[in-house]
Order: sequence, then C-alpha cells, then structure tokens
Amino acid sequence: MLNSNLRQVALIDGYLDEPSCLGVPPYISPQIRYVYGALLDAGLTPDQILYRTIDQVRSNWELAAEILGRMDEVIIIAGATVPGRYLGGRPISSREIGQIRELTTSGPLILGGPIVLTGEDLPSADIVCDEIAATSIFAHFTGGSVPIDTDGNQWASAINRWAVLGAALTTKHPNYPYVVCELETYRGCPRAHNCAFCTEARKRVHYTRPVTDIVAEVAELYRLGNRYFRLGCQTDLFLYNAHRRGKELLINASAIEELYQGVREAAPELKLLHMDNANPATLMRQPDVAAKAISTIAAYNTAGDVAAFGLESADPKVLAANLVETSPEETFEAVRLMNEFGGWREGGIPKLLPGINLIHGLLGETKETMELNYQWLLRLLDSGLMVRRINIRQVLPHGNYRGSKVPQHRFQAYKDKINKEINRPMLQRVFPWGTVLEGVIIEEVRGKVSFGRQLGSYPILVGVPGEYALGEILTVRVIDHGYRSITALPTPFNINRASVAQLEALPGMGRKRATQVFLAQPIAGPAELEAILGRDFDWGPLLPWITFE
Repeated sequence: MLNSNLRQVALIDGYLDEPSCLGVPPYISPQIRYVYGALLDAGLTPDQILYRTIDQVRSNWELAAEILGRMDEVIIIAGATVPGRYLGGRPISSREIGQIRELTTSGPLILGGPIVLTGEDLPSADIVCDEIAATSIFAHFTGGSVPIDTDGNQWASAINRWAVLGAALTTKHPNYPYVVCELETYRGCPRAHNCAFCTEARKRVHYTRPVTDIVAEVAELYRLGNRYFRLGCQTDLFLYNAHRRGKELLINASAIEELYQGVREAAPELKLLHMDNANPATLMRQPDVAAKAISTIAAYNTAGDVAAFGLESADPKVLAANLVETSPEETFEAVRLMNEFGGWREGGIPKLLPGINLIHGLLGETKETMELNYQWLLRLLDSGLMVRRINIRQVLPHGNYRGSKVPQHRFQAYKDKINKEINRPMLQRVFPWGTVLEGVIIEEVRGKVSFGRQLGSYPILVGVPGEYALGEILTVRVIDHGYRSITALPTPFNINRASVAQLEALPGMGRKRATQVFLAQPIAGPAELEAILGRDFDWGPLLPWITFE
C-alpha cells in the first residue's frame, strides 16, 4: 500500500456523458466516485485528495495554477461521447485538458474515463487509464497491475467496494445535497450486435452488479445525506439480470422488483428515484412481462420519470444499416404499453413516460428520412399518447464511424417544424395548464427571466418571470408552454410582491392591466383586485393561486 505521507492528489471531475450514463451537474457519475473510493482504498486520506469540478477550475484559472502546481498527481476523469446541451455545467474540452497539463508541473497528469474509448487522438497526458479508470488508478498508487477480465468478474468486487468507499465524494460536490447520484446496474451493452454508431460497443469489460451491492451503495449515499437517485448507468434497465433464451435476452421482472424494493428500503425518505435507458425491442419481446416490470417501476419510483427509447430513426433502411434492433412499429407499441402501465399521474405528474431519441447523420440516411421521422412523431401525437421529451441530435463520429452528412439548413427547418407542430402540443398534454411542479432549482438568470429545473431524468426547463437567486428552490404552477420549455409562476402567488413582468405573465393580464395592478400595490383583497381589473376580466381561475399577504 501507498505511504500516506507521500502524495497530494487533485481529482478533477471533467464530467462524462455517455449513451448509458450522465455525469454533468446536477448529476454525479459513479465513475468519479469509484476513483475516489479507489484512492481511499489505496491508502490516501480524504485530506490528501483535492476534488474539484471542471466548472470550479475554469472559474479561476489563476487559483487553479497555484493549486495544481503543488500537486504530486492530477487526475482528470472525463468523456462526453454523445453531443449534448447543458445548463448545470459544461464538460471539459481538449483545450482545457491541455491547459491543466501545462499547470501540472510537480507530477504526472492522469487521464481516464470514457474519453479513452472514443478512438480519437487523446489530449496530452502522462498516464492514460484503461477503460475502467478506478482500476488503473488503484494499480498506479499501489504498484500493482491491471488485469483485463472481459467478464468483469476479477474487478466486480473491487468496484462494489469502491462504490461504497467513494460515496463520500458526493458531500464535496458543489451541488450537494441537490445532486443526483447516478447508479450503475451493469456495464456494457449485453446485445450480441451493438448499434454501429454507439460507443458502448468499445467497452471490453462487462459486469452486472448484484442487487445487494447496489443497495449497499445507496444505503451509504443515503447515510451521507443524499436523497436523489437515478438508475441511469446501463443501456437498458429492463435487461438488468436478464434471462437468456438462446441468443435472446428476456426481462427478469423479479430482479427489477428486488432492485427497486431494496433501494426504497435503503433510502426510505428519498426524494427522487428515476431511471434512464430502455430498449423498445426488449419490451415488445415479452409485452406481458414488460407490463409487470413497468408497473413495478411506476409503483416504486417518484413522479416525472423517463425511460429513454432509442428509436434513433423511423427509416427502416437506416435502422438496418446501423444494426439498430428495434423497428418503428415496435417502438410505437412500446410507447403505448408504457403509457398504459406507467402513465398514470401522481400529484398531477405522469409517473413513467417514454422519451424518444432520434439521431441524424447515420449511415444510409436519405432525403426521405426526416419526413419519415416527422410522420412517425405526428402519428404519435394524433394517437393521444404521451412522451416526456423528443431528443433530436446529430451523431458524434468516433473511431471509424463517420455516418452521413446532414444538410444543416434542412435539419434546422425540420427541427423547427417538430418543435412547433409536435413538441409544444405534447408538452401541453404532459404538463397541462395549472400543473404544480415542486422543487424547481434556479440555475440561470437571463434578463428578467429565471430558468430552473427539478432534479430528475430529463427534467423540463422552467422559465419563471422575475429575477431569482441562483440555487433558489421554488414551487411553481404552469401557465404557458414553449417548444422545449414551459413558463410557470410561483404558487401561491403573492399579488403584492409581484413585479410587472410576473403580473404580465398571468393568463389574459397584458401589460396595461399588469402595470395598473403593480401601481395599486398593496391590494387589500379580491374585491379591490376585481375593481382594478374590471368586470370583463375572467380572473376566477387565478383566485386559488393568489394571496394578498
């Protein structure tokens, strides 16, 4: 073991974003926690490990230079292998890794995470970890070696030990306690043939974590004050501990129930329990068993949960060219199945809905592909079904995969059409006027509008008229819908503390009436408000929201 007096180590969370895992705030990835646990297991004390997010580093490069220059080792864990748009943070860039390399003058720079799987030229580093960074770092600090066991058995017990040891890292995260702990159930895509464009195919080490180990990790995270959890780090949650029938993978509904029940027992007063990925083909292979598994998840989760469906394309030729397992019709029926057994509401919010992923720039795309996608989405809307969100992005080239060229003018017009004709009416369906959203955390202020989100899987962006402090937590009521966001006002709504911008946002109010109400503050009660607004103003639906104190 390491002599604990010999090292001062900086651990930089450069964030990761994989097809199977989120790690950009407000999420914290399991990989960075495993590394912290491995460092403790190697003999370091918490005082020897300086943890910083890349956002903290970039906020003051002068201070970073002073600190990193004194470190014996600097470790960066990073890798955004899918393109994304972020509000709570921004993944580290190659340029920034280079900057940190220049600042690291007293010891080596160690680079690990999904970034090593991209097949691209890596930024300069003295040591590049193998695909599981925690194992490489543990070996480096203990003088051992890193055996590669493609079944994962050789390192599975260590991963589970580091998951518990590393749980304490969450308390050092700048978002703590409002940070979502991403939980890994298994590593690597279990399909025999991976989608051609997906970086999961590059993972050589696969393993499945037992329920007891996941629950032990949750129990330690919960003991430390964490209340927000997401079973997001897997390619298809419905294949957790799956049964095998020849080459087919079948849902193990009992294992899913055991997992959810164990998490709830370990964290009895949790505030969030969400999931992520689901393969529609898995659900439609056994719709009866899938219905049972969906019902189980909806019974144990918290409302607003999203299962991301990888439709990828509604063009069968594109799906075939890219080895995508599902078909457009299967995905449509899987949406229907999840609506039936998971779409019921709790507190006005659907418990579990699908999210639709569409990727452009895939092999085999033609001019018809965008139209096929649009028609599929239009059919979905016309059917009365719900999806929580539609994610349209362009494929990120990696390794030898380059895909097809996407005409940007057509792509933007296509996205605009979907936003206007599909996304907005879908948001109106999922979050009707008057829906109450609790725990909206303000993350950004632009002009006189504050933007925030709830913690969870793909939470809706909420624009709140007025300038609120970053980090302020609001309970709001939906009053309007955009294409990919909603407008809401605090509830209850104090008419005597409202700004003109907030008053104007009330349905039917308008600038003139808002100004009249603002100038009349303080208003004694409903009768005085009615006199100001006039008899022709229908403010009855707003009365339950309004207070005069």
